[in-house]
Amino acid sequence: MSNQRTTRASMRLVAAFAAALTLHAQAGLAAPTAYFATRILTCDGAPVDRGLLLVRDGKIAQIGPRANLKLPADTRIVDLGDAWLCPGFVDLHHHVSGGGGDINDMVMPLNGELRTLDIVRPHEEAIHRAVAGGITTTLFIPGSGTSIGGFGVLLKMKYGEPLDSMVLRKIGAMKVAQGFNPERHSGDLGLTRMGSSDLLTEQLRIAERYAAKWRAFDASEGPKPKLQPELEQLRQVMDRKVPVLIHTAGARDIVATARMFQDTFHLWMILSHGCFDGWTAAAAVAKRKTPVNLGPRMYEFDRYSRIQGMCQAYWDEGCHDMSINTDAPVVAAEELPLQAAMAVRLGLAYEQALLAVTLVPARQIGIDDRVGSLSSGKDADFLVTRGDPLDPRCPPLRVYIEGKLVYQSGDVK
Repeated sequence: MSNQRTTRASMRLVAAFAAALTLHAQAGLAAPTAYFATRILTCDGAPVDRGLLLVRDGKIAQIGPRANLKLPADTRIVDLGDAWLCPGFVDLHHHVSGGGGDINDMVMPLNGELRTLDIVRPHEEAIHRAVAGGITTTLFIPGSGTSIGGFGVLLKMKYGEPLDSMVLRKIGAMKVAQGFNPERHSGDLGLTRMGSSDLLTEQLRIAERYAAKWRAFDASEGPKPKLQPELEQLRQVMDRKVPVLIHTAGARDIVATARMFQDTFHLWMILSHGCFDGWTAAAAVAKRKTPVNLGPRMYEFDRYSRIQGMCQAYWDEGCHDMSINTDAPVVAAEELPLQAAMAVRLGLAYEQALLAVTLVPARQIGIDDRVGSLSSGKDADFLVTRGDPLDPRCPPLRVYIEGKLVYQSGDVK
């Protein structure tokens, strides 16, 4: 009997979605659309039961209990029955929007003039697969083969649409790699931690002086500097307009990274990965309030071969500015919610895990005015599920970006 009820409920949801699609096709998106759902996870407030999300022109116009809100006369109603709504997920460590091996230029150890914006492929199947998991925003970054890999681009996962419509911010973050991956094996400087640290420090000092000259010129306190195109993107980092996302794993390198980028250069930075024995240094970065972006490894074994949840270990030490990543394709892009579910299974509180794939990464990268939660004025990026969106048994039925349906169950095999 229970299976029959589940089947009937599923059929009602499918019928509601079909009706919604017909309305969209017949009438366009000019009039507002109200989505009724049994639960809405806003991620910047309490969940809304028997909720309503009103979307107009790609933005969220209203959100709240449906009994409390008055709708415009021309509103289309999409009753989703027992479905849940959740903000689109955000992944800050993503490598798979450009078709594969175009993200590591290995000749030079420092590549501050490069950017992934130039290699995005809007029809890349990995984009489609990412949105199938509910991931609506990613930071598509260079690889970790060099100390400075270049600059990543912030993208909406609008599979197959023109590039301009996908780009949220052309210069999303500078990608730096510390330890292991970028170690040079061709006889040049950077084979050791000492060498790579020296390379990075000197490059940041050069950029710091260059940015200071431009700030003085803009304030009418100095002559106009000579334009150096290779330093222009780095200048945005030194002016704190663009963050640095730093690939760092291991306790020693985690502390060294925080010391360099926070204590010495005072930059807007996000420490990414934090894996292996990195959790043993969590107290040191917690003192600095270092933003951490953990993954793809969600657990490690301690010295007694016990399983240690990575997120739980960092959280317990006070690292509360925490997001989660996939490092796709290391973990498949569409499995970001599964990463969060694993963090819960391994000791992180559910509410923190949900925020770690929605509002926190959006805030860390500086786009929380547009994405990361469901509130009035933000982009209408949301997913529809049959239940808890972190439950692997409840994959997205539909995904919307800026109010437009970009995925429905079955689009990706």
